Amino acid sequence: MDIEFPQILFQIINFGVVAGALTYLLYKPILKILEERSKKIEEGQLAAEKAIAEQSQVEDMKKKIKQQAEREATAILEEASKAAAKNRSEVTAKAKAEALKEVERLRSAWHDEKQKSMQDMKSQFADAVLAATQKVLGASLDTKAQSKLIDDSFSSLLKSI
Repeated sequence: MDIEFPQILFQIINFGVVAGALTYLLYKPILKILEERSKKIEEGQLAAEKAIAEQSQVEDMKKKIKQQAEREATAILEEASKAAAKNRSEVTAKAKAEALKEVERLRSAWHDEKQKSMQDMKSQFADAVLAATQKVLGASLDTKAQSKLIDDSFSSLLKSI
């Protein structure tokens, strides 16, 4: 077994050609595919980070909008409460005024009814006094005497009441 240099040289060249062909045909395309894939992964990671950042911004905006809406709702409720209190006081004042008017009207009606009753009682009392006087005296009195007697009797009756 002798070492043959042309055979070794042929094997080295053969190995070089096969290694070059494999590098050119397989290794470089695989590296290119792997680089493209790593770029896609990096782009995906950047997009995911960007989406996360945008989502946090959206969440912050939601919180701010919610807080602003709550402040506005509170302001609206306070305004409504003030308006309700104002309306309540106006309605209360109006109701009191109407109640006072009604009380005054009822007092006036009662006073008128009282005056009418007093006139009726005075008339009935005058008739009773005249009837009693006629029975006691046996004769009727003149108009002036009757009026004086009725007024005196009615005055004394009112004082006793």
